[in-house]
Amino acid sequence: MSNALTDHAGKIRPGYRSRLKTLGRWSLRIIMVIIGIVLSLLVVFIVINWKDEALTPEAQVLLRDQQFHVPDAQNGFYILTMMNAGQDTDLLKRGIDKINAQEALYQKDKVYYESHAHPEPDEAYLSFHWDHHRCKQTLQNCVQMDLAKRAELSLQMASNQVLTRRYALMRQMGDYEEHLIPAINAGLPQYSSLSRAMDLLLTQVVFDIADGKLDTGLQLLESNDRYLRVALKNSSSLISKMVMQTALRKQARTVSELLVLYPALTERYAERISVLVRPMTQSEKSLERPFLYEASAQANFFHNLRANLAMTQDQSEIAPWPLNVLNNFSFQPNASTNMVASNWNIVIDAARNIAQDYSALKENLKKMRDPLNTSGISFYLGHAYNPVGKILMQVSMPDYVFTYIGKSLDTDGYLRLISLQAEILRKKIPDADIPAYLEHAPAALRSPYDGSAMLWDGKAAQLKFIGHEKASSNPDAGNINIVVLH
Repeated sequence: MSNALTDHAGKIRPGYRSRLKTLGRWSLRIIMVIIGIVLSLLVVFIVINWKDEALTPEAQVLLRDQQFHVPDAQNGFYILTMMNAGQDTDLLKRGIDKINAQEALYQKDKVYYESHAHPEPDEAYLSFHWDHHRCKQTLQNCVQMDLAKRAELSLQMASNQVLTRRYALMRQMGDYEEHLIPAINAGLPQYSSLSRAMDLLLTQVVFDIADGKLDTGLQLLESNDRYLRVALKNSSSLISKMVMQTALRKQARTVSELLVLYPALTERYAERISVLVRPMTQSEKSLERPFLYEASAQANFFHNLRANLAMTQDQSEIAPWPLNVLNNFSFQPNASTNMVASNWNIVIDAARNIAQDYSALKENLKKMRDPLNTSGISFYLGHAYNPVGKILMQVSMPDYVFTYIGKSLDTDGYLRLISLQAEILRKKIPDADIPAYLEHAPAALRSPYDGSAMLWDGKAAQLKFIGHEKASSNPDAGNINIVVLH
């Protein structure tokens, strides 16, 4: 029986045989062309990515070992690292030994340090409890709240005397410089214990001044203020910077509320009060050092990433050929590190020279970083070289830059607001004259963003400063900072 493809003998008809051969040849040609295109693209990709870039001077700066200047015997950071150590610990010696051991491990093998966790050694740690959580989301006078709970708080303070003494020792060191390993998985000190210690100090100040010991309370505040500002200036991590700024903000609020309750402070110690609530200096509010530390940690991560993966991969994780070729050439450590340096330098310059017009600053930073966010054909052409590095750069470039710059400026604005309060109380300016006084206030007592005057709510007798970031210490946990005059 025959059909369209075969004759009566069941054989394929010659015409169809010829067509099949032609189809087979064209199919083979198409497959070979596709293979040729793929291999050509692979060769082009390998040629484009054959050589890594040389490290730029900016990248080399980020990879360079840190230089420290504060003598060990004066550095309160060592006390902070051992704040939770067991009883009878020589905090300074143990802190120095601990930091030196971490540094030695890092210097011995940076790749190993970067790719492995470093748990704390098993030893007896003290646990400090302070359940006060002062002044969050309330317009009530927190000093009055302290005094209403004095019996309860006094018991808690008595059980935390070790922490109080350790924070006193930390302040006595006189200086502060953080020795932090520039690695993503590096450990950080117990900042929570430091925050509790600072709260304990403020509560003690409240009790001293309520008992009529004005000078004693002010001396404690001045000691705390001096050290907070030294630590603010020298903080290398964003966490430390925010902890110190939060503490300064809490102290300023305590002073503000004490001025309302105890007019004698303004009458007898006006100059000392004005020093306590002075606005932050440029170095105190600058985020240049913390951003530089963040940049160094990220640069080290990118620079060591290929070696880290090689160290942690087992045989089953190695991709087969030709995928392993793509893996080997799709990430360039030096080129990626150069991108980290280039992009972070934009951020660091912004932190170093914070513009008065904050909105313009945000827009300029966004434009500078836009080349990383290309799309369409530009994306593929731009990502032909070091594609993995560029994609990692896109997803890892932090989006918290503006938040922290805003928080820093908001803290400065809050201090300016309380400085105005202290001046108004000292000069006994009537409520009716306050709007005019605010309009003519000096630049140091105006908004740190645009130089505008602080606001006055005559009905509520409140000075207000509208910041850019939310703060849990504000009455509505929003961005409106409030100081009460009466």
